[in-house]
Amino acid sequence: MAQTPFSKPVAVDQIFLDLSNPRHEPCDTEGEVIEYLCRNEDILPLAKDIVDNGLNPIEPFALLADGQTFIVAEGNRRVCALKPLSDPDRAPAKLSNSFEALADGWAGIPTVPAVIFPDRPSVKPWLTRIHDGQQGGIGRKKWSADQSQRHSGSDKNKIALAVLDYAEEAGLISADDRKGKLTTVQRYVSKKPVQEAMGLDVTDLDNIRKTKPKPDFDKVLVKFIGDLGSGHVNSRSKGKEMFEAYGRELSAIEQLGKPSIKAEPLSKPAPEKPAKPVRRRVKPKPRTTLPFEHEIMDALKELDSQKLINLYDSITSVPLTPHAPLVSIGAWAFIESLSGLAGRNANTPFTSFFSTHRLQRYGLDTGKGNKALFGALESIARSGDVTKHHGTGANFNGEQTVNDMDTLKKLILKTIEDAANQAS
Repeated sequence: MAQTPFSKPVAVDQIFLDLSNPRHEPCDTEGEVIEYLCRNEDILPLAKDIVDNGLNPIEPFALLADGQTFIVAEGNRRVCALKPLSDPDRAPAKLSNSFEALADGWAGIPTVPAVIFPDRPSVKPWLTRIHDGQQGGIGRKKWSADQSQRHSGSDKNKIALAVLDYAEEAGLISADDRKGKLTTVQRYVSKKPVQEAMGLDVTDLDNIRKTKPKPDFDKVLVKFIGDLGSGHVNSRSKGKEMFEAYGRELSAIEQLGKPSIKAEPLSKPAPEKPAKPVRRRVKPKPRTTLPFEHEIMDALKELDSQKLINLYDSITSVPLTPHAPLVSIGAWAFIESLSGLAGRNANTPFTSFFSTHRLQRYGLDTGKGNKALFGALESIARSGDVTKHHGTGANFNGEQTVNDMDTLKKLILKTIEDAANQAS
């Protein structure tokens, strides 16, 4: 069964250069490989970059397991740079002083991130994707000049990039036709006579603008793009007189509108993200009455108890403010009367009548959920009894009564059903 590649950090002194690396003819010793690579593969600049910036964290090494050590499959140049940095005597004689100067004060890199492959065939497909070009899209694709310019953000080709982006957006040149044209366009649009003829304001390279109305600017740009395609505008153009002459060619184009306008951005501004609506915290409004449940009223009508029908209609109609005490007595009387119809003994409080056993018989939750039911029953019993019988104590918390009745809805429906069964 083939082994799966795996990642692990590996000590640099356990890694050896590949004597058969495609960068060179097969060598007999590692010293020969170092000599060749330092002479032909720009190892010293790479070593300086490693000292200054470290190893590229997004590019691990590919190694082949070789007993207790490893052979480099991908990263020969980097390993070659690390070896004379760690021991300048291993550098070619002409470069040993340079490596010694680089290594002076350098903290060193004892281990490197690596992917371990069991053999050469297992790593070969991935090396092919890295080094053998685009391969129809599966290999590494180099950035075009335009893409490199966008990445670098340097000022070098900003004017040309802005002009080509505008032309492509306006449908004056295709993405394919603009390939390889960046430096040629920059050669022209960086010259003052061409800028003035085209109507380019380049005082701010991060905000290149046009000073001609769009129809006129596009008309001049159509000629420029056409000349670019025909070769009339080319990379061989040199000399001040040549660019001045071309500027006169563009200036000779008949204008359609005003000769100049207030400078406008050449590129479209990035669309502003719509501001998120500010959501104000809205305090929930307290309910003004006990909720009227049609399901409960329909069940009461089936039970045909006028007392309960009227009681329920009353307690869900009377405003909680300022009548919370009255509603709490009404809710207590409703539960008291309903439990009586379901078989409660007159000497048994309804809080005891609705036992765990009864809840089980009704098919209601008897786990943690029954705590909420018992709590609501206790609340209704206590507030109704205190309000009815105490000289000064009363329940003024209408919201609590609302919550209690919401909690008891299923129990109320089951109790109505039980009462109806007993009456039939």
